[in-house]
Amino acid sequence: MIDRDEILGRQEQAREAAERAGYAALLVVGRSFYDRPGDLAYLTNHFPPFPTTVFSEGNTGMGHGVFLLPVAGEPTLLTDARRHRPDLVAVADVRAADDLGAAIIALLRERGLEAARVGLVGDDILPAALDREVRAALPSLRLDAEREIVAELRRIKSPAEQAALRRAGLCADKALTAAIQVVGKGGSTERAACAAGTFAAMSDGADFVRYLRVHSGPWSSYASRWPQAMDRRIARGEIVLLDAIGAVEGYQFDVNRTLSAGPTDSQRLLLLETVAEAGERAVAACVAGNRITDVVKAADAVLSRSPFANAKIGMMGHGIGLETVELPYVRRGDDTELRPGMALCIEPGVFITDWAGALIEHMVLITDGGPPEVISPTPHRLW
Repeated sequence: MIDRDEILGRQEQAREAAERAGYAALLVVGRSFYDRPGDLAYLTNHFPPFPTTVFSEGNTGMGHGVFLLPVAGEPTLLTDARRHRPDLVAVADVRAADDLGAAIIALLRERGLEAARVGLVGDDILPAALDREVRAALPSLRLDAEREIVAELRRIKSPAEQAALRRAGLCADKALTAAIQVVGKGGSTERAACAAGTFAAMSDGADFVRYLRVHSGPWSSYASRWPQAMDRRIARGEIVLLDAIGAVEGYQFDVNRTLSAGPTDSQRLLLLETVAEAGERAVAACVAGNRITDVVKAADAVLSRSPFANAKIGMMGHGIGLETVELPYVRRGDDTELRPGMALCIEPGVFITDWAGALIEHMVLITDGGPPEVISPTPHRLW
């Protein structure tokens, strides 16, 4: 895990940035460990351990955590009733509450912030019921959505974070390799491949496997389908899409591989080769100083001249770290500059409804000069 000193350093950087921005404090929201813990975990090392649940009288905020980081004074972490791990969390003042809304209100009053300007980090995941409750109780509070300060800190991964992501990439490899072996035996079901991959990742040290999608045959044309795997038996020559998502010590892996279950026909081979080449070109463009638009253009140069140009997907990747999907999104129009230390998932894909789909995803780190470091070692030409 990231050590305490690094977490405390992040708090100080966020505090200084908040003061420059004119805030009296930051109020940082996080959700369950497998969902949206990122901002909260980044500043505290707390991963809410329980799922989000329905609210009731006196029981609000289960599956959430809230961190108050004042410009002056000591920070406080509010958890739900499932509490926290004191051996990991880098906050001295931690308070568990059944009613998180009431606890937030009481804490802001206690710190004299009921009429202050407070930056709300995670406004997109703060439950509307809690937002209404806090604003009604503290009408003079100026609670402004703050989407830059912590996001900018999280964008560039520290050496320790990069090491954690490399470890996560290796765990994804264990999961995918096990699933691929099951598919390769022939006659297996989606569920059997999913079970093998999930077991392999957990055995290798994963915190959890959020899912290991196994979509075969015409279902491979669905980039995401519920459930993650079915009892469908995989036929020889079908396209099989595998997507492993989980985490190791808080840092996530998200690696997709598409393969054929034995020899396949020429059109499906062309689909696989096209997507593989588009991904390789996009990864090669992940160089410091380039922009997200350069990565998209590199993939587009392959996809647009193929017979599958009309079936390419718009989002070709995303950032990754404490959450599966972080900024920036790899899509047309995003002019974000690539900088050393950024971590990205690059995944151009093609999906032709009810026929077949292919997506090959690479986890990469942007280096300080030179090509990116690919940290998802699973072979990607599996046909």
